[in-house]
Amino acid sequence: MFPEMRWDAWELFGLLGEGLFFARMLAQWLASEKVKKPVIPILYWYFSLAGAVILVIYALHIGSFAVLIPQVVGILFYWRGLRLEYIYRRSERRRRESGPDRPDHPWPKISVIVPVHNEEKTLADTLSPLLEQTYPGPKPEIIAALNGCSDNSRGVAARFPVKMAESGKSGMSFGKNLGAVAATGDMLVFVDADTRLPKNGLGLLAEAVVGKKRYIGTVAGMPDKGGPVVRIAFAAANLATRRRRAHAPGGVMLMDPETFAGIGGFDESLPQGTSTDCIWRGLREGAEYVFVDSFRAVTSIRRFEKTGVVRQMLDWRKNHKALSANRREEVEAKGYDNVR
Repeated sequence: MFPEMRWDAWELFGLLGEGLFFARMLAQWLASEKVKKPVIPILYWYFSLAGAVILVIYALHIGSFAVLIPQVVGILFYWRGLRLEYIYRRSERRRRESGPDRPDHPWPKISVIVPVHNEEKTLADTLSPLLEQTYPGPKPEIIAALNGCSDNSRGVAARFPVKMAESGKSGMSFGKNLGAVAATGDMLVFVDADTRLPKNGLGLLAEAVVGKKRYIGTVAGMPDKGGPVVRIAFAAANLATRRRRAHAPGGVMLMDPETFAGIGGFDESLPQGTSTDCIWRGLREGAEYVFVDSFRAVTSIRRFEKTGVVRQMLDWRKNHKALSANRREEVEAKGYDNVR
């Protein structure tokens, strides 16, 4: 009924591979019991990788695709898992040696610039969490950059203990530049007036630039409302931005003052794609790109509601391609669609 079992050197070799897989489960179980929660120790990846290599060799010997293919695929996953473990350990070591876990860590003074143009409906929801930050460093400087407001935005901002920079001229880029000129911090963070940060957001931003002198970047975003299509659009935007498509899906940007001065701030002549343009110019000037995904900035989908999700995503993509290739004239010819 069953084929006769063989006991030779190759069978023992195959059993060694299976034994390593058993050993990885045993290592994981013991490590989890020790801390009373599920964990994956580094031995899990070593045993898995070694067992898979042995079984690949064994499968080639006996000529079994059923054994071979899963182990070949497994090697890729186990190697990646081991690689991620080493990346994490290296990051944690750097954090212990020079990072924010040290009691003498030099937390930067952060200036948060909120460009405000007729944002009386959303401004309070943006400023409130900024003033409730659990930032361990110097008290953040919050600047409301009021530009060309004809509503009660100034009255809303006046209810909060924030610094105000004002001008009758309007424009998103102008507002950001206006606030940056008034800033005194070691780190500039630009937050759209329809965007909310978690209470530990500024601390996570500061951690993301530890050890970096020149940097520019943005933050992962999530919609304040909307269904599956909107969530998928944000997920796609986050993925693209991680790969240096250089958009600001979360309505947040960060950079050091030296980089800001070096590129001359935001280009006020561009009607669209100003964040993308600023990031690409910063990268060309030698700044290091930073994409922060340790939290999600919650931002309004009002532009999606007015323009349409697909149309807006395609338009952003066109801007990305043009600005990354330094074809600025393609974006300069466009107009600006006010969604307020």
